[in-house]
Amino acid sequence: MLRKLILAFFLFAAALIAQDADKKGTTAQPVTDSQPAGGRVRDDRFSVENVSFWKKNATDGKGDYLEVTFDIVNKSEDAIPLKMFLIAFNERDLVDSEYRRFVEYPKWRVFDEDKKMHKLVLFDSIPAIKHEEVAAFARKKEEAVAKNGGFKPREEPSEESGSKKKTTLKQFLQYVQYVHENPSAGVDILLQGYENTNYNIKCAGEAKAGKKCLEKKGVYLIEEKALKVNVWAKLLARYTVDKKFFNHLGLVLYDTESKKIAYRQFYSIKGRFKVY
Repeated sequence: MLRKLILAFFLFAAALIAQDADKKGTTAQPVTDSQPAGGRVRDDRFSVENVSFWKKNATDGKGDYLEVTFDIVNKSEDAIPLKMFLIAFNERDLVDSEYRRFVEYPKWRVFDEDKKMHKLVLFDSIPAIKHEEVAAFARKKEEAVAKNGGFKPREEPSEESGSKKKTTLKQFLQYVQYVHENPSAGVDILLQGYENTNYNIKCAGEAKAGKKCLEKKGVYLIEEKALKVNVWAKLLARYTVDKKFFNHLGLVLYDTESKKIAYRQFYSIKGRFKVY
């Protein structure tokens, strides 16, 4: 009987200690509303539908356009003010597939790190993003990480005197993170609700809405109406020696009221386009 009482006492004490540890563990981890720089984000209040792509020659002979259309449909009764970003790019592997076909890694190396290495060779966005600003933004982030980690940041290669300054495209996620932390630069879109609705037309390069907007001479055309927004846009892929075209498109919508990314989706563009 005494043994049973001692055993019951120890089990009860162990249960109390475990409960106390659980309480401390839960209070030590605050709940955050952070969002990752990449990945898919959705909002139940609206949906993006009828996404279509096609390729069109630029009339000035400098490249080809990726034209895209889509609808933003309001699923609620309230108006939702948004900021829009469109990002088109061509991302290719840094590994030479022909070289790797003949010179493979040894069998003991199961994970090939080179498969994760990519490079942007084409880029365009609406609104336009300056590569110098993204480079400065990425450098600042790198320096902050280096300072916290106690090591020196990577040194940028010095430019030779008299050489032409070339635009160096940064990594894809650095552009996404730049948009994520600078959302105020996006194109204004009002996803209207039931009340106080109007038909509005917005386009790039035109101060006033009207017939000129409908001619689609700018890089985008936005039609706002009750519970729906129609978007048409075009992004320029300048001609290169290897004749590359965009193979990815990203759409980011920022909610100016809740101050967070409400929609984010990246599309892979595969197959051959019919040129119009």
